[in-house]
Amino acid sequence: MQGKKQIKPKMLYTITLEQLVPADNFYRRLKKAIDLNWLYKGTQKYYGVEGQESIDPVVFFKICLIGYINNINSDRRLSDYCADSLGIRLFLGYDIDEPLPWHSTISRTRQLYGEEVFKQLFEQVFEKCIDSGMIAGHTQALDGAFLKANASKDSLAIKQVSQSVDEYLLENIKANTSARRPAKVNRADQGQQHMDGDDEQQTRQLKELDTRYQRQGKDYEEMPGSEGRGKFLSNKTHYSPTDPDARIAVKPGKPRELYYNGQIAVDTAHHVITHAESFRADGKDCRDLITIAEQLQTRLHHHGMKIEKLLADGAYSSGENYQYLEQQNITPYIPLLGGALSGSEGFIYDGQHDWYICKNNKLLKGSGRVVDDGRGHPVKKYFSLQSDCKNCPIRNTCITDKAKTKKIQHSIYKAELERAKARQQTVKAKVMKRKRSSTVEPVWGTLINFTGMKRLNARGLKAANKMLLLAATVYNLKKWLKFTSPKTNSKVMAMIKTKAGEVFCLIKDKLVPLILRPMQPGKIFRSPLYFV
Repeated sequence: MQGKKQIKPKMLYTITLEQLVPADNFYRRLKKAIDLNWLYKGTQKYYGVEGQESIDPVVFFKICLIGYINNINSDRRLSDYCADSLGIRLFLGYDIDEPLPWHSTISRTRQLYGEEVFKQLFEQVFEKCIDSGMIAGHTQALDGAFLKANASKDSLAIKQVSQSVDEYLLENIKANTSARRPAKVNRADQGQQHMDGDDEQQTRQLKELDTRYQRQGKDYEEMPGSEGRGKFLSNKTHYSPTDPDARIAVKPGKPRELYYNGQIAVDTAHHVITHAESFRADGKDCRDLITIAEQLQTRLHHHGMKIEKLLADGAYSSGENYQYLEQQNITPYIPLLGGALSGSEGFIYDGQHDWYICKNNKLLKGSGRVVDDGRGHPVKKYFSLQSDCKNCPIRNTCITDKAKTKKIQHSIYKAELERAKARQQTVKAKVMKRKRSSTVEPVWGTLINFTGMKRLNARGLKAANKMLLLAATVYNLKKWLKFTSPKTNSKVMAMIKTKAGEVFCLIKDKLVPLILRPMQPGKIFRSPLYFV
């Protein structure tokens, strides 16, 4: 007989969440694993003594953790998701008929709390990983990734310039950079709305931008649907009124958008994140390495650990970074960028006298002063005498016809760069390169694709740092739960052999005798013991 289910609502139900949620529910285990009662004292300074009660700080952070666990980066969708799950209600401490906090409450509370509260939560989970033996500490892998900001490049505005700049030039640029969707509220301060530099620098930057537009106009005017999309946008001339801390950035294969630069350090033992921090995306990764290394050393030193090797890609290559790491007795396995030591091929450097010797045995001397090479790098410059180069037999292979002397410059970190180059040619460096790519890059893939970091849902550098810390906390927490879960075999847990030669297996708390049979010829078994 075919059945047909019909629901008959009751006036009263004699049932609780404890009865409805299975005993092996994930959120039951998560509730026992992490204690967040310290948040009441840690967030007390953000509240007054009068007025309505706020959302429970423990509930707020639990809701945030649920969002990153389930890859939900919308506060509105997160509120609906939490209200629809019995296991989550039990985890949050909300009964079946209790309404959960509004999504706007979650957004406002995230803005209210300072970064130190989120760092304390990260440290709590980090200490659990330390206590479980998941972190070795001696080898750390570092990498960065762009985090898409919660702002559109269609709302970008051009920075204000001084009155002495050519008005025609400025109007021409404004015509090319008019925002397709202007921001309703301008959140940028006066410093962010004005261009840096003096009148001459501003004029030069605007002329470069105008030249780009004139060149690009010919390339994009005939492409359907490309109006405004191919325009060159620069942080020097543009800013975002919606999110002033976001910066225009681009990577090969990715569009030019507004991003933040997220940086993480990962321990190579069990791929636990040891540091997470967000920066503005208008600089190279090498700019942030020393800041990250200092904080990372402090955290590991607190637990009695010391960094011995630091693995990173070529984006972190700089003489200053090599020097700092060597001073801290940390071996940097960072590839040297091409061209860092170029320009002095065929010339011999005499470190004792601080000069170069050319192939014709002539000297190139310098003043000994450290100057800027025009790109922010401190260098030393060496020049030959005009009389030495005038009648030199190899002049045509050394300098151009218009040049009168030979000029060589090298970084003040020349020794560190040469050691880094020699280190990268060793077999160990190749091993470390594979270890780095198999350690930190998969972690970034998990954070972006499965832990809510594909697009930020708040604005500002502080908010970006909070969200990256929460995502890293959830990643470490899931790693720790998996690492500490009991690893049992449902079929065979132990094998016991008696003095009489009998063999027993412990299967589900019962001793079961085994019959030993010899291996048959021509067949391969993993073990001579098997069930019959």
